[in-house]
Amino acid sequence: MPKYREAIKERARVWARSGVALSEIAAELGVTASTIRRWLKAEDSTPVTIARIKKQIGELSRRKPTGANSHKIALLTNAITKLQGAEAKQRRIEAKTKDKPVTEIASADYDAIKSKAIEIGGLYNYQREFLEDRSRFRLVLKSRQIGFSYVSALDALLGAIGGRSQLFLSASEEQASILMRYLEGWAGKLHITFAKDADYEKSLNNGAYIKVMAHNFRTMQGFAGDIWLDEFAWYINPKRVWAAFAPSVTAVGGRITILSTPFEEHSLFHKLALDPDGKYYMFSRRRVDIYQAMQDGLRVADFKALRDMSDADTWASAYECQFIDDESALLPIALIKSRVKDYRLGADRTEALAAGYDIGRVKDRSVLAALAPDLPKEGEALKNLALRLKTLEALNKAAFTEQERMLSDFLKAYPLAMLKIDKTGIGMATAEKLQNQYGRRVEGVYFTSATKEALSLNLKKHFEDGTITIPNDPALIADLHAIKRKAGAKGFLYDADRNASGHADRFWALALAASHYEVARSPRRGRAWIIQ
Repeated sequence: MPKYREAIKERARVWARSGVALSEIAAELGVTASTIRRWLKAEDSTPVTIARIKKQIGELSRRKPTGANSHKIALLTNAITKLQGAEAKQRRIEAKTKDKPVTEIASADYDAIKSKAIEIGGLYNYQREFLEDRSRFRLVLKSRQIGFSYVSALDALLGAIGGRSQLFLSASEEQASILMRYLEGWAGKLHITFAKDADYEKSLNNGAYIKVMAHNFRTMQGFAGDIWLDEFAWYINPKRVWAAFAPSVTAVGGRITILSTPFEEHSLFHKLALDPDGKYYMFSRRRVDIYQAMQDGLRVADFKALRDMSDADTWASAYECQFIDDESALLPIALIKSRVKDYRLGADRTEALAAGYDIGRVKDRSVLAALAPDLPKEGEALKNLALRLKTLEALNKAAFTEQERMLSDFLKAYPLAMLKIDKTGIGMATAEKLQNQYGRRVEGVYFTSATKEALSLNLKKHFEDGTITIPNDPALIADLHAIKRKAGAKGFLYDADRNASGHADRFWALALAASHYEVARSPRRGRAWIIQ
């Protein structure tokens, strides 16, 4: 029958193009190999598509499982992978040739003020190139501490001078404050006065305004102007933020600028930055790591010490623009983010703080972390005790006398605080002095393999059971993610990959603080409780 014959031809063509041997096809279909060759020649102008291959896989999947059928399905699946790769490559080629939209700003003052800012601003080459980029969609994959907040504040001010309102969304409220301080500094240098001068919003006499806030997909819907996504990789819900603003901003001709250090692989920022399929062809992209910034003139005080105080993963992510592999981490990124809230650190002197101190001197940082019970609001029932990070302080290369003074001031300021301190090696003398002065409020902890395992697993339980909350602090999150679970000679080891030194100091300070509260499970209730 002609219909049946056409179905056989289709099967033969797709199988052959996908790598199934002609002899195998001929035996399966009951035709000769020469007949199949004629069918293939007649089909030369008709490409084998993914849809055609999937149809054949579906037919084979409905058959009784055999070795021969599994072999054909494997070949067909491999053919789909090759076609997808070829299509992605073609999209990337096409994306490079597509025109990128640009933003035109018409203002009598804009060019003059911009020229003056470049003249007096002390900008490095990579900052000037960014400032000159007129692309409507811009993305910068960058190192930390190379001055992009500085130049971004200038660019936003210039945009407002040109009549375009600007909205900065930051990973945290603290970062939003930093951006606003840079904005105020530029306004002072350029002798620009604001019609409205609030802490988080400035407006000009032309009606345009600049607003800075921690990212919130609810508050930015309906905004008409230019959007800045600062440290986008570190947003708690980047996909919701993207879905909330991208359509509306694009519809009104708004400009989108994304700036961030890298974080997790396979995230939305990872896709935007690398764009393997050419989907986001409209973006102008820049990559500026610490080495390029230094080549352009950026001076980094004590570069070697900065590098040595970071573990390998943190350095690669924060300064070399490399995305983080999540597979071997004790605390996966998704788990850490599940306990992140946007709030400012700060404790009341009446709170019962549970503190931990990881001591360092020459190579490692010294870090103090303090947790307090996150009590319910007045009128709410206490369902389960949870902890909130209230204090996080890091000292670099601090003398022991300075560290002792800082810890003593902390214990005096918070009379209900309890402190666990790393007394391994260099920490022993400091721990003993504080114990003599404050008695049972201070406890020294030896960092053995068994102790580190107990500390690590207890902190992980707090994250898994939702009994801890931390702020959206990229340095803290990076340290928490840096700890790996590795097989040792006598059991598992818990530590960060090291370079010259550095060992996720914020993690160990938080783990010590959390160890004041042990997570236990109630088999009858099937939920987590905290016991002290």
